[in-house]
Amino acid sequence: MVTPDFEDWLERQDVPIEETTNLEDYQTYLEEELGIHGGSLEVAKDVYSSKYVYESQLGIRAIEYHGVIRGIEYTDTRYGITGRPGLWGRESMLSIAEEIATERGLGDIAAWFREVRRREE
Repeated sequence: MVTPDFEDWLERQDVPIEETTNLEDYQTYLEEELGIHGGSLEVAKDVYSSKYVYESQLGIRAIEYHGVIRGIEYTDTRYGITGRPGLWGRESMLSIAEEIATERGLGDIAAWFREVRRREE
């Protein structure tokens, strides 16, 4: 089941770096500090792989963006990508990440981003 709002929120959380060195510590932190349990921890596996493993390898960083449209404030996640100017939305980031991984010969990572894109369509 696709949960983009939850994934987006989870990706923006500031988790202490010592809790991100491996998946088990990350999930324990989420359980104990944020009260995340059950199937949500399965979703967190993908967020962990993306944010702390794959995106960082490819020079991609999530940024919490604050804006105002017609006087209404909002928060969104945008992505900075090394070598590409500006900030990118999630759909574009996934496509660019797949492209970068393919160029670098990282077929498994490219396939992972391709699968995430397919699930989110």
